[in-house]
Order: sequence, then structure tokens, then C-alpha cells
Amino acid sequence: MKIRRFDILKILLLSLVILIKSPALAQAEVITNPKTITINATRGENVTRTITLRTSEKVSNLKVITVDLLSADNSSVLPARTIKLTSPPTQINPQELISLPIQFELHNSSSGEFTGEIVLTYEAGEKTIPVIVRLKDPWPLPLTVLVLGILIGMAVSAYSSQGKLSDEVTVNLENLRTQIAADRVEARAFWSRADIYLNIAKQARDAKQIVEAQAAINNAKEVWHKWIQQRPDWDILFRYYDKLRQRLDREDLKEDTSALYIQVIERDLEQALQNAPVLTTANELQQGLDKISQQINTYIQLKTQLEKLKNLIGGLEDSNQRYEWEDKASKLTQRLYMLMPAQETEIQTLQSEINTGIEKVRVLEIQVFNEEKGIDGIPEVGMVIQAPSVLEKEALQVQFLTKTGKAIASLWETANGRLKLFYLSSYLISFTVLAGSGFNQLYWTKPTFGANGWGDYFALLALGFGAEATRNVVTQVARKADESSS
Repeated sequence: MKIRRFDILKILLLSLVILIKSPALAQAEVITNPKTITINATRGENVTRTITLRTSEKVSNLKVITVDLLSADNSSVLPARTIKLTSPPTQINPQELISLPIQFELHNSSSGEFTGEIVLTYEAGEKTIPVIVRLKDPWPLPLTVLVLGILIGMAVSAYSSQGKLSDEVTVNLENLRTQIAADRVEARAFWSRADIYLNIAKQARDAKQIVEAQAAINNAKEVWHKWIQQRPDWDILFRYYDKLRQRLDREDLKEDTSALYIQVIERDLEQALQNAPVLTTANELQQGLDKISQQINTYIQLKTQLEKLKNLIGGLEDSNQRYEWEDKASKLTQRLYMLMPAQETEIQTLQSEINTGIEKVRVLEIQVFNEEKGIDGIPEVGMVIQAPSVLEKEALQVQFLTKTGKAIASLWETANGRLKLFYLSSYLISFTVLAGSGFNQLYWTKPTFGANGWGDYFALLALGFGAEATRNVVTQVARKADESSS
């Protein structure tokens, strides 16, 4: 019997329909929820996830297989043994919803991101569930590193604001003392003035007044620079000072130390030497010493003329006349002792009266030839010459130590309270805003913190240090703003 082609096609089509509609022959598929397991955890934790299994057909011989989870570069592994299953089912009935708890034991795991899968196998096929595990280090150590960075920053800031400046002041003190010690004798007043400033600087440094200490050191440097810059001229004038000092110590003037004139000259001479460091140039000291030398010569002239008058009086034969003129000479001597170098009019008057007395005694027609022989025609002895000239040189002006108060705008009741509140606010901002936001960014929002080893921790350390450095810069800027506005 011959079978037609059309009948064969009908038979095949009918067979296909029967196969499709037969439940026993349909392929079963397992549906999982969630489709991917993602875990963000901290090392040392135990994390449990539950997945649900569902199928439209009966599934038999179900097996759950766990595999190792690997890092992106395959350098680290999360072993399969860390993934624990609780009594996985062996079969699933149609439309039955099965819960499958999966526990991740992360006690001995390293930080980082690990990827892998869980495989479900059954008679009709298999199903894979992707797994992503991100681990980071526990928070105490990262927070400790952050705080350590802040403490290091605070230590550096404290040393920079106080310790560093104090050490610089100490070094400058020692260096400058060593430098001026070699010229202690030659520098005289310059060494004394510089040493005074250095003592002020030392006391200010010990009292933690660094600004005042630096100002005193700068003053000492200026004084010493002036000495070094014009040293030849100062040497000349100091030697001339010695000559004036020696002239005052000679016997003829030393016996007149009770005279106000000599006392004023000695005072002015010492002041001229001590004030040399505050003079602009050595030429000013030359002018001062020259004026003193003229005053000394004036006194010597007066004293010499008065001695000449006394010698002439001693040659008078008439006792009454001699007593009368001796009384006048005594009064003139007392007036000389009471004179001041600045009393130019009184000096000229006294000099005129002494010369007039000499002339009056001479005209008494007394034979005083022998007495005048060793007096007349001989100039006054022991006169001093003028101060040697020195070149005019520009020098630095010495700035004396000054203390200026800094006032801050009145926002609160007391200045002390405002300062405490300002510094407290700066620390709170540093710790909460800067350090807090950085810690959140580098640790809390980074699920694999610690995977880079020391790199992550050094980032936290730098964050803490940077937070304190930023706070210190802000406070310094605020302080400079107050100083510039005051």
C-alpha cells in the first residue's frame, strides 16, 4: 500500500504535538530568587543569605555545589568551605517554594572582593547562582590609624607653632653669643647692648613669649651688624675715648672730682660710649666726643688761669691786698666748681673775671717778676685735641624691644573665653567635618577596605594628618587676619 507524502507530514506533526503536551517529557527549569548573591561584610563576621527555589516541573536528585571564590587578580581566594548549606533538599515538586539558607563564615578571610558561583545540579539540567563577596577590615584599627594621623598632625602643628620657633630662638641665641664672644673687649658698648638683648630673648623664650624673643634677637643682630659694618671707625673713636678718660684721670683734674663740671663731663663721656649702639653712624659719636673734648679744654683753661691768678696773689707783699685777693680767688674757685658745661654764658663771665683779676694784680707795681717768669708766655698744659674724623656711613637704626597688645573684636564676654571657643570650634570642625567625612569616604563607603594592605591605612593616616594640618592653617590665617586688622 502506497503512503502519501502528505500523510507522513501529518503523522510527524501529530507526534510533535503529543511530545510537547506530555508533562513527563517536558524539561524542568529551576528559578532562583535572588538571581545573584551580593555580600558586603567585615572580616570575622558570619553572614547568612536565603535564596528561594521554585520550578514548574518536578526536580529530582538536586545537589548544591559550592566552589572557591577568587579575587579579581586571582591572588586571593575565599575557600568553598566557608560557604555552608543547611540541609539542602534533594527534590522540588511543581509550584513548590523552597527556602535554602546559605551561611558565609568569614573568620579567616582576607579583605577584598571575591567572585564565584553556587551550582545547582539535577536530572534535567543545572543552574548557577553568581556570588560576589566584598570584605573589609573591622573598624577599630582604621579608626585608630585615623586618630593617630590626627595626633601626629597635632604634634607637628604644636612643634611648628611653639617648639620649632623655640628651638630656632635657642639656636640663634647660641650662635649669636658665640659670634659676639670673640669681640667682647673690642666691641665694648656694642657687646653690652647685644648681650642685654640676648638676655631679654632668653627670658622671653623661657616664658614661652616667642615673638618677643625673636624681636630681641633681631635687635641684637642689628646692633652687632652695626659694629661689624663700621668696626674701623668705632675702634678709632673708642681709642679716643680712652684718651679722654685718661686725661680726666690725671692728677690735675682728678683732684677736682667734686666739681660739678668734671662730674657732668664724666657722665656725658660714659653716656656717649654706652649710646654708641643706638647712633646712626660713627660720625655722631665723633661729634659727641669732640664736644666733650672742647668742654675739657675749657675747664683746663679756666683752671690754669685761676692758678695763674693765685700765683700772682701769692707774690703780693701787702698782706691786706693779698688777703683781699685770696678771698676773691676763693670765690672764683667755688664758682668754677659749681659751673656746668652747658652754662656757656656763666663760663665766659667767669673767664672774663679771672682775666680781669690777673690784670689788676699786675698793675699793683709789685715786683713779681720771679713769680711770673714760669707762668707768662707758657700755654696751658694738658690740653686735649679734637676727636679724629671718621667717614660718614649709613647704618641700621636699632629698634628697641616694643610690646604691642593685640585686641580681638568683641564677640563674646571675655577674650579668654573667645579664644577657647575659637580653638575648640577649630578642633570640632577638624574632627567631625574633615576627619569624619574622610573616614566615611575611605572606610565606611569602601566595602573592600584593607584589600590594599598598608595602602588603605596610610591613606587614613594621611587623612588624619591633613585634617589637623588644615585646622592649623585655618587658625593661623585667622590669627594673621586679626593682626593685620589691629
